Amino acid sequence: MKCDAVIEKIKARVASIDPNGPRKVLGVFQLNIEAADGVHEIIVDLKNLKVSEGKAASPDVVINLKDEDFIAVGTKTVPVKDAVAQGKVSMTGDQNLFQLLVDAI
Repeated sequence: MKCDAVIEKIKARVASIDPNGPRKVLGVFQLNIEAADGVHEIIVDLKNLKVSEGKAASPDVVINLKDEDFIAVGTKTVPVKDAVAQGKVSMTGDQNLFQLLVDAI
């Protein structure tokens, strides 16, 4: 998948969070990334500070986007708000939690 480098950056950032320190975003995010070889499912669990492949049992927010759009957002080439406005990112679930994640990126 083209966006593997962005996923590794997310893993590193989550691993660097102090579990005992203050956190702005507490939630489970399901990323469904559409790539040439199919849809890749990534769980970003900011409650337990874990990033893994798979499908979350009950995510707070589900985010759907294409591989190239994930790269653009992950490298900050395109702001998340612009990608959402252009229909390149869709989400379901807790809108406020999604906004906190966007603000934290």
